Amino acid sequence: MSFDDCAIAYVAAHRAGWRNAKHASQWTNTIATYCSPVFGKLPVQAIGRRHGDTGAAAALDHEIRDGAPGARPRRGVLDWAKVRGYRDGDNPARWKGHLDHLLPARGKVHKVRHHSALPYAEIADFMRDLRERKAVAARALEFAILTATRTSETLNAAWSEFDLANRLWTIPEPA
Repeated sequence: MSFDDCAIAYVAAHRAGWRNAKHASQWTNTIATYCSPVFGKLPVQAIGRRHGDTGAAAALDHEIRDGAPGARPRRGVLDWAKVRGYRDGDNPARWKGHLDHLLPARGKVHKVRHHSALPYAEIADFMRDLRERKAVAARALEFAILTATRTSETLNAAWSEFDLANRLWTIPEPA
C-alpha cells in the first residue's frame, strides 16, 4: 500500500473518534499538503529515515524550519500501517528518542508569536460589544475570558465536565 492509501484508511478509521468533521478535515488537508507531495506515492514499507530526499528526517527538518504541521499525521499513518501489517520496524517519523536527537525542537527554530493583550482599561467596552453579538463564537470567547481558560479547553469542553449545581467546571488533564 502507498502512504496515501494508508492515510485514507487511517482517517477513515479515526473519523468516528474525532470530535467533529473539522478535525477530520484538518488531518486530511495536512496530509495532502505536507505528507502526500513527499511520501504519497511511495509504498509505505519503503519510507525510512534515510530515504533520499523523502526521508523522515529531511521532511521533518523542512517542516520544523518552516513551521509546517505534517509530522504528527505522518507518525499516525506510519504507526497505523505497522499495526495493520503494511510495514515493519520502527516509525522513522518518531520524535521522542529518535528524531529529537537529529533535529532541533520546533520551538527553538520557529518562534511562537502570541497575540498582544487587550489593555485592561478597554476590557469593559470589549465585553459589552462582545455581549451584543449573537454568534456562538462570541459566547465561547466570552466564556474563555471569564474563566481564564485556554482556547482548546473552552472549545473541547463537554457537558459532563460541568457541575452546575455547585458551579464547578472540572477540566480533564490533556491526553
